[in-house]
Amino acid sequence: MNVPKRVQKSVSYKGEQSWHHLNRRESSAEGVRTGFTFVRSIRRWSSLLFVLLVLMATVWFFKSFVFNFSPVEGLSEEPLSGYLSKVLFDTDGVLDERWLSQELAFKGKQQLMDINIFEIKNQLERFAQVNQAEVIRVFPDSLRIELSEAKPLFKIKLQSSEGSTELHLVSKSGTIYKGQGYAESTISALPYLNPFRHSDKKIQPIQGLDHVADLLNALETSKLSQRIRLHSVSLESFSGDLDMPGQIIQISSGLIPEIVFSANQDFSKQIARLNYIISYLNGRGNPDVERVDLSLRASAAVQFKEGQIDLF
Repeated sequence: MNVPKRVQKSVSYKGEQSWHHLNRRESSAEGVRTGFTFVRSIRRWSSLLFVLLVLMATVWFFKSFVFNFSPVEGLSEEPLSGYLSKVLFDTDGVLDERWLSQELAFKGKQQLMDINIFEIKNQLERFAQVNQAEVIRVFPDSLRIELSEAKPLFKIKLQSSEGSTELHLVSKSGTIYKGQGYAESTISALPYLNPFRHSDKKIQPIQGLDHVADLLNALETSKLSQRIRLHSVSLESFSGDLDMPGQIIQISSGLIPEIVFSANQDFSKQIARLNYIISYLNGRGNPDVERVDLSLRASAAVQFKEGQIDLF
C-alpha cells in the first residue's frame, strides 16, 4: 500500500507562510478585540453616567418641588426678613389710633422679630383706662394690638396736687382714671360718686362697686333713673363689705333729694316700693319730698319738706 507522503511546507521569511505574515494576522486580531473592549467600556460608563444623572435629577426635583421647605427656613426666613410696616388696632372702648401713636412711638425701621411685644403690653396696661392689652406679631410685617378698656360707672371730682379740682372717671372695678376719648354726652350722663373714706381718710381702694352697679342697673331696667333724674351716689355708709349689717347706699336725684337703699336687702323689692311711693305722690299733686328711706325692713319712711313723715 502506498501511503502518500505528507508534504510539509517550510516557513520562510517571504510569502504567505512567512513569519512576518503570521505576526501581522495575530496583531490584527488583537487590534479587533481591543477595539470592542474599548467600545464596551464606553457604553458601560455611559450607562452608569446616565443613571447617575437621572438619580441627581430625581433628587433635585423632589427637593425643589415636593419637599420645598425645611423646618427652620420655612418658619423663620420670612419673619426675620420682615420690617414692621403697619399696626392693626382694635378696642372695645373709645381709644383710637391717634392715642396709640402717642403712647407707642416706633422710631425708624424695625425688624418685626426685634420688637418686644411684652414690653409694649406692659406699657399699654400702665394706662389706667386699659384693663388688658394683647399684642401679637402678624407675619410678615404687621403688629396686632387689641385692648379691653374700663367702662365708666361714675365721675368724681378730685383735688390735684396743685390744688385745682379735676374730673376723673370711676370704673366698675373701682379704678379711678382720667377718661380719654369719651363724648361729652357720655360723661354728662354719668352720676357723680361720693366714695367711702377709710380710717386713713383715703378713698382707695373703692370696694363693692359691682354691687352698686346692680342697683343702678335695676333702676335703669325699671326706668326710674330717668324718672327721678339720678344725679349722684354716696357710699359714705357703704364700705363694700356686705357682711357688715346696716350698710346703706344713698342716692341724690332731681325728683327726690335723698333716697336711701339698704345694701343688704333685695334691690328689686326696694325699687318696687319706691315706684309705688312716686305713683302715690303723683296722685296727690307731687308734694315736695325731702327724703325717702327704703332701708327699713317692713316699710319705707317718706319725709316731706314741711317736716311730716309718713310710712308706706
